[in-house]
This record gives sequence, C-alpha cells and structure tokens, in this order.
Amino acid sequence: MTGDSAAGTLHHVRMIGWVLLLSILPSRAPAADLPTIIEQVRGEVNPLESMEYMRRIYSTDRWFTFPKFAETAQYEASAMRSAGLQRVEILSAPADGVTQVGYWTMPLAWDVRSGTLEIASPALPLESRLLADYQSIPTSVGMWSGPTPAAGITADVVELKTPLTIEDARRMDLRGKFILTAGDLRSFKWMLVNSGAVGAISGFTENPDLKDDREWINSWGDFGWAFTKKSTPLVSFSITPHEYEFLHRLLAKGPVKVKAQVDSRYYSGPYPIVTGVIPGAGGDEEVLTLGHSSEQGAQDNATGVSALLEAMATLNRLIASGKLPRPRRTIRIMTTGEMYGTMPYVQSHMERMHRTVAAMCLDTPASAYEMSGTEYTFYMDPHAAKSYVDALILKIAASYFPFVKRPWHEHAYEAGTDTYLSDPMIGVPTTWAYS
Repeated sequence: MTGDSAAGTLHHVRMIGWVLLLSILPSRAPAADLPTIIEQVRGEVNPLESMEYMRRIYSTDRWFTFPKFAETAQYEASAMRSAGLQRVEILSAPADGVTQVGYWTMPLAWDVRSGTLEIASPALPLESRLLADYQSIPTSVGMWSGPTPAAGITADVVELKTPLTIEDARRMDLRGKFILTAGDLRSFKWMLVNSGAVGAISGFTENPDLKDDREWINSWGDFGWAFTKKSTPLVSFSITPHEYEFLHRLLAKGPVKVKAQVDSRYYSGPYPIVTGVIPGAGGDEEVLTLGHSSEQGAQDNATGVSALLEAMATLNRLIASGKLPRPRRTIRIMTTGEMYGTMPYVQSHMERMHRTVAAMCLDTPASAYEMSGTEYTFYMDPHAAKSYVDALILKIAASYFPFVKRPWHEHAYEAGTDTYLSDPMIGVPTTWAYS
C-alpha cells in the first residue's frame, strides 16, 4: 500500500467506517440510527491521522526484530493516550522459547544488526554480486535467521525443486551448502536441518508478477511456526524472483558460491501487548477490537492497527462532542503479535474474556483498490459458536458498502489467525475482516 496515494487514504476512510460501526452497534445503538451513525462516522474520520499511524507503525515493525517491536508498542501506547483512551498499558508475554501457552511454545526473542548475501564465484561485476542487504531491505534476512561467524560463510549453492522428500535431499548431499529454492522455505526447514545445509535462499513469491518483491519469511522453527530453544540456528535469506532467475541461469552454466554474513542473536525477552479502552456507561461487559502489530508489512498489518487506532480516536471524539452517546459496553483495543501475543493475554485475562461479548480481528484489511479482485471478506463464527454477531456484521456491511461501492461477501469460519477466540472454551464471538 502506498501511503501517499489518494486511493490509499480513501481506503482508510472506508475501512475505518465499518470498524467503528462494529464497535458502536454491539453497545445497543438503535438499529434505526444506522444511516445516521454511518454519516457521523464518515464525517469525523481523519484519514491523514490514520495514514500517519500506519507510517509510524511500519517505520519500526518493518525491521522485524523484538527491540523494534518494543518501539512500536511504545508508539501505539502513546497514540492511544493522545486519542483520549483510558487504562492504556503495555503488557508482555515471555519470548523465551520454552514457555507453553496451551499447546503452543512461545518463540525466542530475536535481533539482527546486519545481514548480506553476495555471489562469491563466478567473478561478476560489483553491481551484480549483491543479492541481499538487511540494512537496505529488511525482508532480505528471514526472521530468526541464525548468525554466521564474523568473517561470514562461503559455500556452494544447490538448487532444490519442490516438492521434495527427505530421501531426495539426502541423495543430493546438501551438507555444508546453501539451498536455493522457489518453494516456500517455511514448509521444509526441518528437512534442511536434517540434511546438514548451512543456509537457505528463498526465491519464493505469492505473486509471480512482482519480480522485485521479497517474500516475508516469518516462520523458521524446526517444528512449526516460531523459533524456540529446540530449533536450529540456520541462516536464511529472501531474494527477488529476478535474482532467483539470475542464480538459476548461473547454476545452469556451472558451480556457484555465495558468501553470507549475518550478525543476529537469540535471547529471552518480552513480546509486547498494548491495550486501552473507551469506558462504557454501565456494567462490565466489553467489545474487543484486535489488530496484529509486530508484523513486517504496511499492508499486513500496519493498516489493520492504524485503522483500529483511528476508529477509537474517531469514536472518542464523537462521544466527547455529544454526537454519539457513550456506549453501554467498554470498547477495548488490543495490538499484539498474532497468536503468540493473544494467547498469553487470553490465558492471563480469562475473567475479562468471559465479560467480552464480541470481537473483531483486523488481519490484512487493506489492499489497493485498483487491484483486480479486491474486496472485503468477513469470516464468520464456527458452527459450534454461532452468535448474533454474525448477523450484525452482515447487516452493517449491507448498509455501509453501497455508500462506497465496494464488493464484499461472507465466508465460513476459517482458522489460521485469532479467530480461535470463538472457540466455546473461550467464548468470544469473533469476526475476521480481510481484504
């Protein structure tokens, strides 16, 4: 998403509108007031403020290290206080690689100062040798990449075609070599570890048309998503499809060596959770608005967090001016890491979760309007936890989207993000909004 574009700014106005409506209506605003609420919200939203939230969050989260996550959390807390939210606090979950929450093991904290990958042989012009540089493009180095010795590692490159089996990897003798693949590295890191590879180079992309894009590597555990104390430090880089094709052509002509230098470290640290509220007028029930920070993209998910911040700021202004009554239920915003931040929060705040009547998760809610197929999808609650919230979401969407001429549709429940809050053991009806 290009933060300076008019389309991007308008996108935020539209996106924030229905976020606010979801916050207001569960607090028993009369259904007959829906058109009025839509107009009030659209008139009060400050798109420039929202875009500034997005830029500031992206400016730190894009580096994708735990020290930068802490900086993002400080900024989000400051933004919440400036917007007039109350009971703002920065909580933390243990990023120690051993603590278990449910059946999940928390990741180790990680930091990286520098990381480069260059072709050592054959001899090439200087401008053709450098493949990856963390300081220039943070996605060049995969999250939780292991370190190299200070002098770096120079090794042969072997290209792997996917899908492959562990028997395939063993036959190829990958020990002490860098692996190049256009497949998704995250799905077979364990195979590389068992084969003795020293590092991995990913040319994978979700959109082959973006030839200069670098895939965001955010999963590097031996046994699943995150890197824990039982995981193996293995160097990983992300290169562009153009660079992948270049290496592929070089390998067709003969042996290729690369040199990698990575200055990274693993340590026990905090995983930040930021929360604040607009207090309700009565009772102790809450509505939760949830967005993932600690992610690398402006689209996924600085837009989601900035939309929630602007939603809360707009709602607070409307309440303060008397244009909207104070909601009966407290509205809570929470920004944290996907799953690894929310699960510890749920476990340590079960009494609060039992008082939470509904939630919305904004995971990747923004996409460029000019892209073919861009539309809003609302993922409903599972059959085991059906709620009035599903019907309410669809009613708001049907009332709002004709104003802005955007397609939308509902979708059956799907796991994979914080929709697990709908599980009857937690009991919070949750809608996931995605674009």
